[in-house]
Amino acid sequence: MWRIVRLVLVAAWLTAAVAAWWGAPREAAAERAVADVEAGRVVAYQWGDHWSDDAPDRWFSVPSLSSSTSQRSWYAWRTPDGRTHWTDTGGAPEVADRLRASGPESRSGDVTPLSTLINGIGLLFTVVFLGVILAGPAPLTGTRWYWFWLFALVPFGLGLLYWTFRDVPWTRPRQVPPPTPDGAEHRLRGFRGLIAAALVSAGVSLLLVLLTMLLGERWVPELLSP
Repeated sequence: MWRIVRLVLVAAWLTAAVAAWWGAPREAAAERAVADVEAGRVVAYQWGDHWSDDAPDRWFSVPSLSSSTSQRSWYAWRTPDGRTHWTDTGGAPEVADRLRASGPESRSGDVTPLSTLINGIGLLFTVVFLGVILAGPAPLTGTRWYWFWLFALVPFGLGLLYWTFRDVPWTRPRQVPPPTPDGAEHRLRGFRGLIAAALVSAGVSLLLVLLTMLLGERWVPELLSP
């Protein structure tokens, strides 16, 4: 049973990872925006002034273009291949005027449609994890608090993915090891999980910054980071 659930979770995680990477907004030149609009390659577009992300930090980033003022100079658009691009026209008002004049009102709408799929998979992971941790057998390799911190703090669902491989209570039906003679817990404890989660989170963030600098926005979009 658990083996099937684990395979489903891994497949769902891969789907969310690919969707988040493919649909992450990538910054582009204003000239490309004009070219795509005039060539009819714009499926949907939005105006705003900043990107916001309401998704939990433990999951994949799902940014949305928002407006805090009436000066909306950021133009985001989605092309037929499902990819999202954006550009800041604040320094080029003539470009903004061309985009507003060329963009059909009927195509104004959500430029990140994959967000529903990504957030839905994240919700599935959360329900399965909390259900097993709270109502299932006691974890074997770490305490419930240990796994909670990995779940809550490690980005991109990596803590959840690690849990599906590291702790499989239904395939190894054995008792939790008793404490040592001095009363110490054999399993990994909550404080260790907190420290490990913080270190992994910092390491992943640093790695993404380095990869973005090395490979560029095309391969590692800055807005992919939670």
